[in-house]
Amino acid sequence: MAITVAMIEEKEFKTKVRGYDPVEVDEFLDEICDEMVAMQDEINSLNQRLAQASRGAYSAVPVPGAVPAPAPTPIPAPVAAPVQNQTVQDTSEAAQKLLARAQKMYDETVAEAKAEAEEILKNAHSRADVGLDALEEEKAELEKEVEMLRAAAADYRERFLRLVEDQTHVLKSETKLFE
Repeated sequence: MAITVAMIEEKEFKTKVRGYDPVEVDEFLDEICDEMVAMQDEINSLNQRLAQASRGAYSAVPVPGAVPAPAPTPIPAPVAAPVQNQTVQDTSEAAQKLLARAQKMYDETVAEAKAEAEEILKNAHSRADVGLDALEEEKAELEKEVEMLRAAAADYRERFLRLVEDQTHVLKSETKLFE
């Protein structure tokens, strides 16, 4: 199927989260369309020139009763074919150059996207590492605080038990109060 300018202009691409920039793609497709239109105009122009040149070679048909003019030097017919072949070759080379430029731009865009993706991943890993370090520090501080609270609770328990023992001892030694 031959690709036409209209097909390029009407082509819509699906968007992805981290896909290509739609404006940049549209601008590139517009450039391709402009180049194709220019090439088609050049092909039409060259075909018209070829047709005129071919008609010019056969326009010297003798008119009855007219004095024949000296015959011009005939242009060999094969001359037209190389011009057309040269035009086709030039157009083909231009199309190949356009495709090469498009491929180069595609490769550069893909390389840039990969580099950007790697940079994003690197930054994400770096931020994750920093966050992980902060969490590790907070964990260590909380563990110290828990140990301090356990020590304080053990100290409080020990003092409370001594108080209860002292009170029990006082109650047992002071039996007069209860007689």
